[in-house]
Amino acid sequence: MVPLAAMVAAMGFSPSGVSATAQVYDQDSKVLAEARFDGSADTFTLVGRVAGDQPYLEYHYVRVDGSLQTGTHRGVPEAGTPVRFAHHFGAGRTVTFRVCVSGEHGFNPCSGTDAGENWTVAIA
Repeated sequence: MVPLAAMVAAMGFSPSGVSATAQVYDQDSKVLAEARFDGSADTFTLVGRVAGDQPYLEYHYVRVDGSLQTGTHRGVPEAGTPVRFAHHFGAGRTVTFRVCVSGEHGFNPCSGTDAGENWTVAIA
């Protein structure tokens, strides 16, 4: 019996188009903002859920040559208004991201830490 990983490697298949969503919550588990990466469209969608808080997302992407691409996209402070950001990441490449909100908060207003822990993973 041939392991699945060996079959995938032999066929030259690499996963692509894996979408994922990150959300940041307040202390009462209310969603403050969310960001979604649509792997098939190579697009981030960012939306805030609370008026006045400006959502933003940060992403990391390792290019084929091994260099790191990082970036930040900012949404709008109006609740429920989605903003889309198109990219041209290489197919099958991993994209990690987190969503945050600006403003005064007594807690970490991000879905992951600055150190890269708990970031959401998708595949372009």
